[in-house]
Amino acid sequence: MGNTYDATTILADPSSTVAGKEIQFSTPDRMAQSINYSFATGACHNVLSQAYSDKVFIQDSSSFTEMSQWRIPLVSLEHNELEVVMNYRLYGSSSSCNAKITLDVGANTANSTINLATSTNGIANGSVTIVMPSSNEYYGTLTIELQGDGSTAEVELFSIMARFKRINSPIPAGQKNQYVTTENFRPFGTVRTDSDNALSSRFGYNMIDNISIMRKRFKSYLTWSGVYSPSSNQYPSLEDASASVVYIGQGHIGTLFSYPLLPSGWEELVGNKLQLHVRAIGDVIFEFMGNQIVVDQATSSTVGWSIFELSIDQIDLSEIGDINLPYYIGEFDQVLDNYSTLGSWGSPFTTRFPVVNSGNTGAILAITLMGI
Repeated sequence: MGNTYDATTILADPSSTVAGKEIQFSTPDRMAQSINYSFATGACHNVLSQAYSDKVFIQDSSSFTEMSQWRIPLVSLEHNELEVVMNYRLYGSSSSCNAKITLDVGANTANSTINLATSTNGIANGSVTIVMPSSNEYYGTLTIELQGDGSTAEVELFSIMARFKRINSPIPAGQKNQYVTTENFRPFGTVRTDSDNALSSRFGYNMIDNISIMRKRFKSYLTWSGVYSPSSNQYPSLEDASASVVYIGQGHIGTLFSYPLLPSGWEELVGNKLQLHVRAIGDVIFEFMGNQIVVDQATSSTVGWSIFELSIDQIDLSEIGDINLPYYIGEFDQVLDNYSTLGSWGSPFTTRFPVVNSGNTGAILAITLMGI
């Protein structure tokens, strides 16, 4: 059966299913094309977008050095290819400068090395293809390492973006798993729906089940990581590479934010809905989007990711936009706890990763807000 889809498919006309009217066969065909298209392409936009000030994300070491790490949502267990695009610059001339991208999903790991050719302002892209686990994974961990060429050349990143590639049409036959094997998405065979055939109840049941599964697909709303291992012979001063942002501080309150989508019926959905993934060193307590987040690590030098399910007071947090629809702001709250916990000029982090000075109990290295 042809599980095809067309990016230009016209949406089904709801008036064509009104009682007493003859159902046009183009209606179920458009519905089938749309649901196949949704599974193959839905949420295949950026899961990571981060830009940097000049002379911050820079590396001169001839060995691969870990620079940043992010937590990203998966599209599904069928989408296994992550495309990464970087805007960079090389100081000097060398063919030995590289970026290494590693993607961890559960116990599975894949990586790709992207050569950064000599360029004053270049674009490099590559992809990581990973064998997805069989079930129960809805996020992955993305790590980037940079390699310069010692005193010969240094590489500097200006921005990095990543997205999962779409599944091409036709979708391979058979049931698909979004995240768990207990829920099966069933692509529609459009060879049957593009002709004037009789409808069965199975079409309707499968359509409703598929829509219910698709509503649980995660999206990335806010993804940020500090740059914790910069090094530069060309820009060694504290005002340049040595001053790159490693931990989240007071200056991020009210400036590091996003607008998560909480559609109608969101509160009735069962399962994971809106999560904050935090990578921290040591213990940290802060408030985010009306929730108190308590990161409790084993020791003051422990580095790890923690996951928090957010509870949302929709009446308190919602604001009305210019099209008269409510929207929500996901951000660090303007509260005293955040100002006293996060680093600042008055209470700076005086040592670099992986050590936090004794004046601070812990620090946030990276943060991701993801939701359905």
